[in-house]
Amino acid sequence: MEEEITDNPNEKLKNRALDAYKKYKTSMKTLSDNRNTATEYYMGEPRGDEVEGRSEVVSRDLFEIVESQMPSFMRIFYGGQRVVEVNPQGADDEEKAKLMEEKINYDFQKLNNGFKILYQFFKDALLYKIGVVKYKWDKNPKWKSHEYENITESYIQDLTNGVLGNPHIIDEKILVKEGGLSVEGIPIESTYNIKCREKIKQSKPIFTNIPLNELVFNIDMKNVEDIDGVIIHRIKIHKRKLKEYGFNEEDVNNTIDKFDDRTELQSRFQDLGGLQFIIDDKKSDFVYLNECYLYDFDENGEPIPKIVHIVGDQTGKIEVNKYGRPPVCIITPTIISHRLIGMSTFDGAKDIQDVSTGFLRIMLDSGYYQNSPVTVWNPFRVETIPEERFPGLKVVMSEDGDPRTVMATMPSAPLAPEIPDIYKNVMPKIKGRRFGVSDFTQGLDPKALATRTSGGISQLMTSSQQPMELIARCFAETGVRDLFIADMQMNIDFYDAETNIKINDKWAMITPESINGLFDISIDVGIGTGSKDMIFNQLINMLNVYGNVAGAVQDPNILLTMFTPENIKNILEAAWEMLGFKNAKGRFTANERTGITPAGPAGPAVQGTPTEQGVPGVDGGGMEENYRNMAAMPY
Repeated sequence: MEEEITDNPNEKLKNRALDAYKKYKTSMKTLSDNRNTATEYYMGEPRGDEVEGRSEVVSRDLFEIVESQMPSFMRIFYGGQRVVEVNPQGADDEEKAKLMEEKINYDFQKLNNGFKILYQFFKDALLYKIGVVKYKWDKNPKWKSHEYENITESYIQDLTNGVLGNPHIIDEKILVKEGGLSVEGIPIESTYNIKCREKIKQSKPIFTNIPLNELVFNIDMKNVEDIDGVIIHRIKIHKRKLKEYGFNEEDVNNTIDKFDDRTELQSRFQDLGGLQFIIDDKKSDFVYLNECYLYDFDENGEPIPKIVHIVGDQTGKIEVNKYGRPPVCIITPTIISHRLIGMSTFDGAKDIQDVSTGFLRIMLDSGYYQNSPVTVWNPFRVETIPEERFPGLKVVMSEDGDPRTVMATMPSAPLAPEIPDIYKNVMPKIKGRRFGVSDFTQGLDPKALATRTSGGISQLMTSSQQPMELIARCFAETGVRDLFIADMQMNIDFYDAETNIKINDKWAMITPESINGLFDISIDVGIGTGSKDMIFNQLINMLNVYGNVAGAVQDPNILLTMFTPENIKNILEAAWEMLGFKNAKGRFTANERTGITPAGPAGPAVQGTPTEQGVPGVDGGGMEENYRNMAAMPY
C-alpha cells in the first residue's frame, strides 16, 4: 500500500502539501497568537492585569501610530500623482504602454475597490507583520435578470441563441395567448411571459485581501517564489462547488461520516487539527478546501508550478499553475534580510504602549488617592460609619465632643515629579524616533510655529518623515509592484474582451492586441510623505519665475527655448496632482492655433489709424506680441 502511494505522482504532491501543513501549523499558530495580541493592543482591550479599585486605563499608542501612518501611505499610493508607470520595452510599444497604464488603473480602481484593497493591504502589514493580496483572472459570466411580456417563440429562440445580444437562459415561461390561424389564414404565433437571465461575458482581474489566518506557509521563506516553498490557502466553500475542483460531493460526505468510526482516519487527521481540518460542524454544508501552491519537477529537474486541491484526505484537481508562481503578493513594513516576514509597527510599539499604560495608571491612581485619601473612623464617636463619602455628608456623633476626633485622613505620598515628566517628554521622543510620529509632525504642537523658522520646520518635517518614507519604499518595491506586474501580465495572457475607457475626455477602445507588448512597471514614491502643499507652492513659485524672466528677457529666440506652452503645461499638471486630483495629464493641453511659433522674417508694416501707431507685421505669427501677453499672465 505504501509503495503504491509513493509511486503515484499525484499522491506525492498531496503528501508533500499535507506534510508542509503539519510542519508549518505550529509556526502559523504562533503568528496567529501574535495577530490576536496586536488586535487587542490596537483596540485598547483590557490587559488582564487590572487590580480592583485601581485604574484600569489602557494607553492606545499602537492605534495612534498606525492611524497617523495610514494617511501618508494612502496619499502616496492613492493620491493624485500617478504612482504606477508602464514603460515600453520596444520601439513599437509606446502607444501600447499608455493604454496598458490606463487599463491597469481601470482594473484596480473601477473593476476592483482599489482604495479598500490597498488600505487593508497596508493596515494588515502594519499590525500583523505582513499584508496579503491574492489575485486571479475571472472569466465567469455575470448574470442579469430580465422579465419580458407577450413575446413570441421565435423571439425567445433569438434570446437563447444570442442573436439579440448576449445569450439568455429561460427560468420561467408562461403561455399568455395560444397561437393559431387568423381569419385570413395567416399563422399567428403564441405569446409568452418569461423570466430569464442574461449571460454577460467577463474577462477581468480580481484582487482579494487574504486574512493571515487563512494561509499556511514557512515563516522562514525568503520570498513567495521559493522553489522548495509551499503556500496553502484554506478556503471555506459550499459542498456543491466542490465539483469545480474535481471532487465528488458524496465521497467527501462519506469521509466526514466515517471520521468518528475509523481510528486510522482519526490518527491521520490528528496532526492536521482533527475533523476541523475538513469541516467546522458535521451538519454544515460548507467544507474547507486547501489550495496548495508548490513546485513539481520534470525529468531534468526544471520546476513546474502546480496547484493541488485537497479536501480532507482526498485530492481534487492537480493542474499547472497558469500564473507561474503562487498568486499572492505580500508586503512587510520593516524588512528583515532573507526573510519574507519582517517586523510590524506592533513589534516596535508594544513596549511603548506597555510603559505608557503603566505611567497612566500610576498618575491616575495617585491623583485619585490624593484627592480621595483613606479615612479612619472612630467607632466610639459616631452612631453609624458612612459607607461612602459625598458632598454635604452629615454624620451624627454619639456624644458631645470635638468633631475632629470623629475621623482622621491618611494622606498618600505625592507622586514623584520624574514620572509625569518621563511620560510627557521622554515617551513622545521614543515614539518619534521609531515611527516619525509626534505632536509636531501631526500639527498638534501649538509652539511649533512660534519657536522655529520656516527652514527649520521644513528640515524637521523632512527628517521626521524618513521612517515612513522607508516603509513606503518597502511597500512599493515588494507587494505593490508585484500586484501591478501581475495585473499587467494577466492582461497580456488572459484578456480576451473589449473595453471602452475614457482617457483625457476621449473614449478609447482597448482590445487584447492594443496592449500586447513588452513593458516594465515602475512605482514612483519619490515625493515621499512630506507636505504636498509645500510642493504645490514651490511649483507656483516656478511659474512666477517664468513670468519674471519672460518680462525681462527681450530676445525672442532665448524665450523660445526656455518658455514654451509645454513647460507651463507640465508644471500645471504636477501642481494639479499635488492638490490630490487624479488623471491630471491631458487637462492642460497646448492650443496649437494660439501657441508660440518660430519667428520668421519681418513682413510689411500694417498701417494704423491716424491716432494710433501701426503694428509691425511678422510672417509666421505675432512673436513679440505673444511674449508680451505671456509675460502679463497672472501667475
